[in-house]
Amino acid sequence: MMDFTFTRVITLISLFAISLSSLSDDTSAPYPAFTAQYQAQWKGGWFPITVDATRSLSYNEKGEGELRFAADSAIAGLDEISNFRWQDERIRPLQYRYLRTGLFQESDRDQIFDWQQKKVTDGITKKVYEGHWHDQIQDNLSYSLQASIDLRNGKTQFTYPVFYHKKVRFFDFNVVAFEALNTPVGTLRTVKVEWSEKNRTKTYLWFAKDYDYLLVRIKQKKKDGQSYQINLTGADINGKTLTKLKK
Repeated sequence: MMDFTFTRVITLISLFAISLSSLSDDTSAPYPAFTAQYQAQWKGGWFPITVDATRSLSYNEKGEGELRFAADSAIAGLDEISNFRWQDERIRPLQYRYLRTGLFQESDRDQIFDWQQKKVTDGITKKVYEGHWHDQIQDNLSYSLQASIDLRNGKTQFTYPVFYHKKVRFFDFNVVAFEALNTPVGTLRTVKVEWSEKNRTKTYLWFAKDYDYLLVRIKQKKKDGQSYQINLTGADINGKTLTKLKK
């Protein structure tokens, strides 16, 4: 039960971060490089669980992006890495890796996205996931960055086909409000977004309008009373710095 709960908290935090010659040559950076720190809290079990995490985005000399998420606690750790290229006004994932330590029972994952052959391959077992391709496919980390980009471009409703574990699932996002949000780094002008899947619990996300729509909060409350909240505690993005306020 503890392992499942920790995995769920980590999965929520990670909401927070290819091409071949046949694709277009537009490889300019779609979003500024950044480093951001978060803290997650889960309530509803025998005791609350707190997890610290870092999310970062960098680019190499070829213009390819690396979105990385690292979380650690006393019982387990997780490192998620999404390598991608910006093509045709959209993130095109190249490789997604999921590496865990400690009490995690889930296996490591390595997924290769082949845009010429239009297929996803398991980098460990070499298995090809037949019938699970979509021309706008995102990996389990890249879609969160695509959401920031789409919000910055004025979109208020969007759906992403996300390759999750072994199949494509569709994540729906809708802007529901604009709020002045009190956060650990101060009061921020934010866009509140509802994230939902068919027959699944709804989750709410807040993105900072004045900081390139960086993700600053995630909140979810389940019918059984369990609740999750994740807050930004610091960031460096596009020449701007956010720091945690002293109490």
